[in-house]
Amino acid sequence: MNSAKSTRALIVLLVILKFALPFFLQDPVYQLHRDEYLYLAEAHHMSWGFMEIPPLLSVFAWLSNLLGGSMFWVKIWPALFGALTFLLVAKIIISLGGKTFALILGWLPFILDGYMRLFFLFMPNFLDVFFWTLIAFSVIRYIQTQQNKWLYFFGIAVGLGMMSKYSVAFFAASVVAGILLTRHRKIFTNKHFYFASLIALLIFIPNIIWQYNHRFPVIAHMGELQEEQLKYNSAAGFIKSQFFMNLPCVFTWIAGLLFVSFNSAGKPYRLFAWTYLFVIALLILLRGKDYYALGTYPVLFAFGAYHFGKATSMRLRWTRYVMLLFSLGLGSFGMPYHAAGKA
Repeated sequence: MNSAKSTRALIVLLVILKFALPFFLQDPVYQLHRDEYLYLAEAHHMSWGFMEIPPLLSVFAWLSNLLGGSMFWVKIWPALFGALTFLLVAKIIISLGGKTFALILGWLPFILDGYMRLFFLFMPNFLDVFFWTLIAFSVIRYIQTQQNKWLYFFGIAVGLGMMSKYSVAFFAASVVAGILLTRHRKIFTNKHFYFASLIALLIFIPNIIWQYNHRFPVIAHMGELQEEQLKYNSAAGFIKSQFFMNLPCVFTWIAGLLFVSFNSAGKPYRLFAWTYLFVIALLILLRGKDYYALGTYPVLFAFGAYHFGKATSMRLRWTRYVMLLFSLGLGSFGMPYHAAGKA
């Protein structure tokens, strides 16, 4: 088997494992999370919007109910989008030139960190993280190829993302700000960028109209959320949580951030360092919950995994075993908790 075929086979295997593993870790004693019942109920009242979220999740709830509404048909969607999110990370790693070790390192966060839990709960967050990653993937592929089709992927990702969770706007705006601060600002002279932005608006406009017709209930909901929950969040607690949520693989995303910030090989992707800083700053300013930032890490995991794979390809190969043992050893304690779906 040649190298390309073996790489594809490895990616397929890792995607399948990412999809299937949560179903084996789920203890049958656990029922659905209380919020999952809310989102499933929205399928009985299909609309272009709801008070707290846009309508895309309700489409998957409708499909789950259509297929019988069993635990499997509820959980299949977050599990599927978790596998697809890893696939995007794998594609980024391959596009950079990463190989087997980098792919495995980029896969570990999805089975060891908070992503195991996130991608098994039927809540808007699994769509949110997927679309943040798809936005990043589209921009990376445009940088690498200069093909305008990736700008349209970007527009579609933003539009569908906004139909899944409004926080996608934080990431999209931060990416645009990052582009503005780097040499890629020339994208603003490309007419296809504006056509893609129009597509994003057209996808999202039904929800805007719904919000207008219902006097923007999302604003009232955000005010209530701010008053009852978010005002108690602190900047120090938020920052600390960013490390603890990703603790088994924390070194990978930190390496990814440093790679795009300071490494000459990462310079074409420096906009993602700015993106990360803008997202964190916005969420601290708005007192967002710690997990609101989870969507910004998959792309950093991709860069970090690639960097470690390249840095250890010729020397210090023994450190690969240290990294894997550290992640697996520490992550094994948290894995049952993430998969259990506790509140």
